[in-house]
Amino acid sequence: MFFRSIRFKITLWYMVILAATLTLFSLLLYNNFKRSLNDHLDDLLHSKAYGVADSIDTYWETEKLEVIKYDINLESFSKINNINFKKIAERWVEEKSQDPRLIGIIVQIFDINGQTIAASKRIPYENTLSKEALRDALANKNRLGDLKADITQGKSIQLRIFTLPVIESSRVAYIVQVASPMTPLTAALGSLRVLLFFLLPFVVILTGIIGSFLATLTLKPVNQMTQSAQQITVENLKLRIPIPETQDEMTTLAKTFNAMLDKIDKAFTAQKQFAQDMSHELRTPLTILKGELETTLKKVRNKEDYEYVLRSNLEEVNRIYRIVEDLLTLAKLDSRELSLSLEQFELKLFLEEIVNDFKILAEPKGIAITLSTPSNIFLKADRNHLRRALMNLLDNALKYNRDQGRVDLNVQKELKWIKIEIRDTGAGIPAEHIPFIFDRFYRIESSRHSEGVGLGLSIVRSIIEAHGGRIEVSSQVHKGTAFTVALPA
Repeated sequence: MFFRSIRFKITLWYMVILAATLTLFSLLLYNNFKRSLNDHLDDLLHSKAYGVADSIDTYWETEKLEVIKYDINLESFSKINNINFKKIAERWVEEKSQDPRLIGIIVQIFDINGQTIAASKRIPYENTLSKEALRDALANKNRLGDLKADITQGKSIQLRIFTLPVIESSRVAYIVQVASPMTPLTAALGSLRVLLFFLLPFVVILTGIIGSFLATLTLKPVNQMTQSAQQITVENLKLRIPIPETQDEMTTLAKTFNAMLDKIDKAFTAQKQFAQDMSHELRTPLTILKGELETTLKKVRNKEDYEYVLRSNLEEVNRIYRIVEDLLTLAKLDSRELSLSLEQFELKLFLEEIVNDFKILAEPKGIAITLSTPSNIFLKADRNHLRRALMNLLDNALKYNRDQGRVDLNVQKELKWIKIEIRDTGAGIPAEHIPFIFDRFYRIESSRHSEGVGLGLSIVRSIIEAHGGRIEVSSQVHKGTAFTVALPA
């Protein structure tokens, strides 16, 4: 279970990323340190080789000054294949072999034929000039390279060698070669490798332990929320998860979970209320049917009595049928299974047809119906479903209106919306009932004596929302009610 936990996964990923980062950093550090040491050694050999050449030339110039006293021809006094220069080079090497500035530096002097003129006493290998180094020197090219020299049987040493040709009168006079063992450099790089090899896993493991501890602290609120969530059942949906005071993602998670529980609680409550309302609405017609049938069957009736009972039963069956049909329509609208046949039509002509149909129904109560709408407003909607929604609103406007009242339809077009307002002069809706009038089977007590089961406004809202619109209501008691349907233009 631990290896599948988020804490383990977070810690593992953290360790993997840290190990990869430290490995990359170590490689860059090692290569940079190695390059720095090599560059430093190359610069050292470069400066020592030029120093050796300058120092030997100084000795040579000193000897020339001594020769001037004896009137010897200087033009024949050249360093190229000159035995006197060889002696001076040997004497310089002998005198400078113990110079602290040349400690760890091997010095060799070669003539233009590659033969050794002089060499320091610390040469642990065969002191010959390679063919490649001689060729580059005669071409007046410096050469920097490595050499693996055998110092004893089965033992060798790695050297870094710099070869410098010294020019006299545009010709190579002699060749200076300086070398340095790479043992200190190799030892330093080896120490660094060992340090990084042991330090890197130690840091990764230590950081992993600390990361696991921090992950445990971070996920502690999640464990608390899990324990609280496990206690929530259908019987105690009112229970909520404690909200952490950290004001971070955990707080947002707890609030989101509590909001979801609120919705679930409301859904269960609505489902329970729906079942109760459904039972109540179906119980009345079924009770009437059962009572009439039982009464009829107690004795033989005449034709008129049977016909009366059958007509009464048919009314109750039709009432049950309407309830079932309305519920089926709502279910399809809620699940988006009811497809809309969208078509574009002129709104004014569409509303005029509906108003003309309702004027006949309004005449018995003396209710005046007026329509105010601009021309050339086109709407893309399902004509049949939109007609049903508006007819339900108009039916309510007539049903709950006073005699000699008014019903006004006003249409306005805004930038993104087409608004249809249906305003009546009826009894109005008390403010405490307005938030619930669109709920299924919800009816105000004063209207329970009228026909209907409380599904009409639920169907209206579902149809309007299926078109991407919205419906709003405003009402004042004894003054009237206004429903505003807003549809996308």
